[in-house]
Formats: sequence, C-alpha cells, structure tokens
Amino acid sequence: MNNNLKETRLKRGMSISELARRTGLSRVAITNIENGRSNPLETTIHSISVALEKEPHEIFFKQSVIQELQK
Repeated sequence: MNNNLKETRLKRGMSISELARRTGLSRVAITNIENGRSNPLETTIHSISVALEKEPHEIFFKQSVIQELQK
C-alpha cells in the first residue's frame, strides 16, 4: 500500500512506539504498514487515523492518487 503513514506520524512528532501504544498495534506492525509490506485492515486504519487525528485518506493515499481520482 502506498501511504503517508510515516510522514504523517513524523509531522505529528510521534514515535513508532507512541503510535503503537495509542493504537494497540505492535511496533513491527506499524513499521510494516509504513514500508508497504503489510496492508492494514479497516479497523487498523481507523485506529491509526484516530491516533494521528487525520482522515484515513490523508494517511493511506498519496496526494497524487487523490488528485487522479478527483478527475
């Protein structure tokens, strides 16, 4: 999955450990999602979105994809 998770997390000044604590996910799971090695479930997307105070599409879709879909 092409996502902005790492960028969003860093902009919020949040470590992987802090995001893991807030979501109940493991640090490995978050790292795998950030690096595109794992596709999160809908419940995981929701948990991450709540923890980062962002809409899911702001985290899990690159801006170029969003722009293309709006055409």
